[in-house]
Amino acid sequence: MILLHVKRERVYLNRFIITDSLPERVIMTDDPARVRAIASHYVDRVETMYEHRGMIGCSGEYQGVALAMISCGFGESAAILYLEEAVSLGARELIYLGEGISLTREINLMDVVIPKGGSQILEKLIVTIADSIPIPVKIVETITYDRFWCSGVNVQEERGWDITDFAAGAVQAVSSARGVSAAVILTISENTVTDERVSEETRQVGFNEASVLALRTLSDLS
Repeated sequence: MILLHVKRERVYLNRFIITDSLPERVIMTDDPARVRAIASHYVDRVETMYEHRGMIGCSGEYQGVALAMISCGFGESAAILYLEEAVSLGARELIYLGEGISLTREINLMDVVIPKGGSQILEKLIVTIADSIPIPVKIVETITYDRFWCSGVNVQEERGWDITDFAAGAVQAVSSARGVSAAVILTISENTVTDERVSEETRQVGFNEASVLALRTLSDLS
């Protein structure tokens, strides 16, 4: 009888976030370039946890507090997949950094807004920190519209919405269902009234005010 000794490779149950566990405090965003920008400019003791399917996850410390930064790709479906796995790996407080499209002249490019519907504790803390820096922040009603970029935005304009985004509603719903504290911070990247939009480079590495608010909020949680 011949015994075959087979080296068993580690099998991960998670398909997207390839790591054993996450810190309790997590920043999630759609663009991997934004994760790299936050990690390189603001976070200490940075370690790359994984690079998988074009996405990246890093861990590190901000003001002595352990946290993770993960990218998830674009849209509600991607946000749901990564959020579910983040929760299963230990995430308990999460801030999603995304983009919004303004449908009004009153909300301009690079404005920072918080969609209503997330954790009230996190949202209040974000506002408090924003006032102390100071960074102007608006808490607004938004509509999550999971279509490719601006497709269908005119329909939302007719219904009276001021801002449309691509993942906030999903992040809020899933986190609430899973008992996780989550908030969303959006930076306005386009305005359909003025026909203005920020550059691709700005989308990836230029939304610094929102990034600082997310880091400060997660580090200041008691």
